[in-house]
Amino acid sequence: MPRLGQLVILVLIWGITATCAQITVNVYFPAAEIRDAATHIEREVRQEEATPAAPPETPPGKPPQSQLWPQTWQVRLVLSMPTAAAQSININITTPAVRQLVAARKQRYPNLVSLFDRGALGENSRGLVELRDLEGLSLQDKAQAQALSQQENNNRQQLYQALAEANNIPRDQVARIATIFAGVNRQEARTGWWIQEDNGGWKRK
Repeated sequence: MPRLGQLVILVLIWGITATCAQITVNVYFPAAEIRDAATHIEREVRQEEATPAAPPETPPGKPPQSQLWPQTWQVRLVLSMPTAAAQSININITTPAVRQLVAARKQRYPNLVSLFDRGALGENSRGLVELRDLEGLSLQDKAQAQALSQQENNNRQQLYQALAEANNIPRDQVARIATIFAGVNRQEARTGWWIQEDNGGWKRK
């Protein structure tokens, strides 16, 4: 009987261990919140950012709102985990790395517009710019298109990684961030620009 009791205990321990080994923690990927952040960033790059509204008047004896809250652009997200209450955290788009990359893209954007207008560049489905049709461009313009597209893509890839690092998003989710930015860039593209749909097909917007 003692051996039987020990055997039962071992079986129970094995069952509990096997059950625990199968438990996984599913972290909600904040797609909607990243889309909001991407929209803000891409409109800033295009210099289409709305002017912030004037702060409300502060009642006497109450400190100004600027002293209560930092004047930074933040997007709220919810981190969802099973068997635990959801908690609210911030998507940080104001780190030095992110701001430097956005500034570099903003400075480059006017030079990209003419290439998009002429059909030399297009917005692909991976959140990057892609060379489309260089026919009719001078050798100098072709070289410029290649150089600018490479610089832009380097900055975009660095931006997606910087956003993931700043917000504790796993590295294997960077491609999802890029895909979300691709969708936003399709929306923000001007009429007549080449855009690539999720199925891989290209069309003029």
